[in-house]
Amino acid sequence: MANDETISVKGVKKDLYDRIKDIARESGKTIGEITNDAYRLFLSASSTIKETGEQFIQGLKESQAMVISNIDYLEITGKEIVGYGKKVMFKNIGTLKIKEISEKEFEDYIDSIVNVKKLGVPGNINRLKVLERSRFIGEIFSI
Repeated sequence: MANDETISVKGVKKDLYDRIKDIARESGKTIGEITNDAYRLFLSASSTIKETGEQFIQGLKESQAMVISNIDYLEITGKEIVGYGKKVMFKNIGTLKIKEISEKEFEDYIDSIVNVKKLGVPGNINRLKVLERSRFIGEIFSI
């Protein structure tokens, strides 16, 4: 090969080197050939891993719900929630009234309701759907 030159790599663990040496012997290749194959494989995988990681982080950011918290009293409409375009989490609220929202919109846009003393929801929404997304609710009433 035209680009062959002796390269010394410091810091290789003895047990790893011995395992590579065994693989080389069993496969009929040199340690250099096995090492080059490993470097090629690592380089081809590293770009894919980086891209996958970036896509995962972007997806995680996009899927996170907006948190609305620490309010004594809040009235909000389904139109406002849907208009935001992302799931919403309500947390630590004294009285929360969610008005004019369909059951489908509730399912699609309400991530969770946590630690709300009084929760008002339209009568057309199944209470089990509300309870499915709720934790630590003092009272649920129809509005």
